[in-house]
Amino acid sequence: MSAREKIAYLRGLIEGQNLAENAGMSKFHEALLGTLDSIVDELDDIAADQDDLREYVEDLEDEVLSSDGDASGDLSELSGCHECAAEGEDEEEYEPVTCPACEKDFFYQPDAYDDDEELICPHCGEPFKQ
Repeated sequence: MSAREKIAYLRGLIEGQNLAENAGMSKFHEALLGTLDSIVDELDDIAADQDDLREYVEDLEDEVLSSDGDASGDLSELSGCHECAAEGEDEEEYEPVTCPACEKDFFYQPDAYDDDEELICPHCGEPFKQ
């Protein structure tokens, strides 16, 4: 039973008690039911917003997965600093790597790791040697 159906059932129970002789309780019950209706309306709005966000994220995911980007390409276009790349300033070197556990690709900075240090996959969290 949905929240709206439960409120309607509660409204029927209250109306069935014939509270005409006690105006104070009648006002209380109407205020209570009005508050519950408002809460359900807000929950419906939140659920609709959540559905919109879910669709938006799915669309973004589809766009990212369908892009023909080259994982070994130049990262300067992703860094947002085209001037630095054009001027030949020192850039951090990143290399692509594939996790042996989950087989997903990611980039890492080799200079930040010792030769015997393990990488940790950001997707599955499994450590492995490069």
